[in-house]
Amino acid sequence: MGMRISIYTVVATMLATVIPLSAQSQTRRPILAVFAHPDDERVIGPLLSRLAREGRETHLVIATDGSKGVRDFAHIPAGPALAAARTKEANCAANRLGVRQLHLLGLPDGGLASFEVLGKLRSGIAAIIDSLKPAVIITFGPEGGTGHPDHRLVGDVTTQIVQSDARYANIDLLYASLPTERLRTAPRANPTVNGVAEALLTVRVPFEERDLVAGREEFACHRTQYAPAEMDSVNAYLAHAWNGMVWLRPWNGTLHDPGIFRP
Repeated sequence: MGMRISIYTVVATMLATVIPLSAQSQTRRPILAVFAHPDDERVIGPLLSRLAREGRETHLVIATDGSKGVRDFAHIPAGPALAAARTKEANCAANRLGVRQLHLLGLPDGGLASFEVLGKLRSGIAAIIDSLKPAVIITFGPEGGTGHPDHRLVGDVTTQIVQSDARYANIDLLYASLPTERLRTAPRANPTVNGVAEALLTVRVPFEERDLVAGREEFACHRTQYAPAEMDSVNAYLAHAWNGMVWLRPWNGTLHDPGIFRP
């Protein structure tokens, strides 16, 4: 009898352990953000900060080398020197946000719109997805944030990958944006963002003041792209538009796991 009770106890313990793990498997898989340029992650910076604080595994893909983002005040010409500087900035930002790994595809800045480069973009993103098996992918929707062609293409190709294969059916693909209604009353900034109707941004993830601070600090890494006064105006613009939460929408209108961002 003693042995039988022991076996039952072991089985019950195993079931109690296995079932929660199965139920939580979605939240234990990584979260992958896919953007075009170093500094694009700014639109979800507070979310990446919050997730890292909560122990979630986050990865960030940057598709282009940023080599054409010339600003006169930075005194760096287009080309390898600027690409190297922006690589350092991307690493600085990823570290501040607690990103587990930064994936740099190194594709030509402003040059994604060719069959050859789009093929490299697709194969590069697909390889990362296959390796990580993320629960969530966050990228740009068709409005492309500021509307940059690279933004739109990265979002489109990422969406194509998820749509194209049943193996990815359990991934929640989310588009990051900002509500048009709040952008109308936001303080001036440059660049501005193409908003999406608030009613469509159904996934709203709150963050804390420390995540807002982390987002500002990671944005400060991108010194070749924004002068201090420009950073201040963009920070005020985003803080107003966020209103304490990062705004997202599922590409197909639904989530596999509505609680995916719960701690």
